[in-house]
Amino acid sequence: MQKDNTSLTRPPIVTIMGHVDHGKTTLLDAIRKTNVVAREHGGITQHIGAYKIEFEGKPITFIDTPGHAAFEKMRSRGALAADIVVLTVAANDGVKPQTVEAIKHIKSADKPIIVAITKVDLPNVNVEKAKKELQTQEVTVEGYGGDVPVVEVAAPKAQGINELLELILLVWDLNPQPFLPSEPLEAFVVESFMDKRRGPIVTVIVNRGTLKIGQKIIVDSDTITVKALVDDGGKNLKEALPGDPVEILGFKKTLEVGSIVKDQIVAAIQEELSPVSFADIIAKAQDAKSKFKLIIKADVRGSLEAILENLPKTILVLSSATGDVSEKDIDFAKTAGAPIITFNIKTPSSVISKAERDGVLIKSYDVIYKLLEDMEGVAEGFEQAKVQSKVVGRGTIIASFVIEGKKIAGTKVTKGKFTVGDQVALMRNENQVATAKIATIKKFKKDFPSVLAGQECGIAFSGELDFQEGDTLESFGP
Repeated sequence: MQKDNTSLTRPPIVTIMGHVDHGKTTLLDAIRKTNVVAREHGGITQHIGAYKIEFEGKPITFIDTPGHAAFEKMRSRGALAADIVVLTVAANDGVKPQTVEAIKHIKSADKPIIVAITKVDLPNVNVEKAKKELQTQEVTVEGYGGDVPVVEVAAPKAQGINELLELILLVWDLNPQPFLPSEPLEAFVVESFMDKRRGPIVTVIVNRGTLKIGQKIIVDSDTITVKALVDDGGKNLKEALPGDPVEILGFKKTLEVGSIVKDQIVAAIQEELSPVSFADIIAKAQDAKSKFKLIIKADVRGSLEAILENLPKTILVLSSATGDVSEKDIDFAKTAGAPIITFNIKTPSSVISKAERDGVLIKSYDVIYKLLEDMEGVAEGFEQAKVQSKVVGRGTIIASFVIEGKKIAGTKVTKGKFTVGDQVALMRNENQVATAKIATIKKFKKDFPSVLAGQECGIAFSGELDFQEGDTLESFGP
């Protein structure tokens, strides 16, 4: 497949989850068949666990292999796993146990959901019933008072496939990630197996940086030299760019799904991570969309109920129970990115060791008011971090000029994107001095709906804004 080296955003990475027999494989096959580029090159010639298509001239990468266990494994090992998850629900079957399990994993990973109601071509289907059952799992689709997009699909007839791909691109446009081929390499393993002829085969998707033939890479402390790169069409490549799925040859053994691939030289000079703390977790609120997540273990039911009743409303308790912290609790906490709070419990040393290895914070208390006091502080810090996380674009004003009597800010976008209609804050010496709304964005004397990091543009505002060269603009979206 051809790569667009001029693209400023990498392709979205999508995985499909749902209950067994709800049409995941058929849907993936139907998506493959829509790919004009694949047809031009004779179709997909081999299965590598991930593939990239082009739809309306835009690439989309699909992870073909993860079931729920693999998805959780990716999350627990720190891999991106996917930008967007398509949740399949069969119109003739509705929400089933594995659907509920998939929803749990998607929510703990904090990923955008698109619901695909499958098998709508079968007799006696009930699409509305499926939507209502999703609502009981707190997945409220559009048309039912929610904002989760939904599309009806009959994959064998290609019905709804284009609409699904359009939705994927639309969701991605709301929060795209930049195309960063010059950054340090980061790729994650989506499949690994032993081939009798070629030896260990490892399929990765590049998240950032560039993967090249002859490059020394490190995975799980093992360093190898890349001998060959093969794309999803069986074509040998010299390099793989962000968003590309590719097989790597050169490993001496198979790897765990979710393993992170890095450049050996860069990895060697990275500092070791400091012990995890509440401050570390709050700092990650830059990606937060809702509430601070928490897991609670207490000695008795009465203590647990008292804690739950008095926690700040902005804290989301993912799990609460009585009894000791177990290794299973650590696995869940790592997957969810949540600390474990204990009350009047002595945690076994083996569990503490596992928590330290996995980067999970266990905070113990024996005085309930101290626990609640700390949680108030954590909630407040988290909410402050969320305010910063709402910044969707940042740019520096590098020029000021007037067009048709309107003062225009010549701006270089340094992060994210600016869109017409966005609310922006004017920052000077790190202090907010004014707010305004973007009226128009121009590049090369033409109007554009949005502008991305790395680009320069002229921005006009609704109302007067007394900006100066060197000021910073921060966009908070519409």
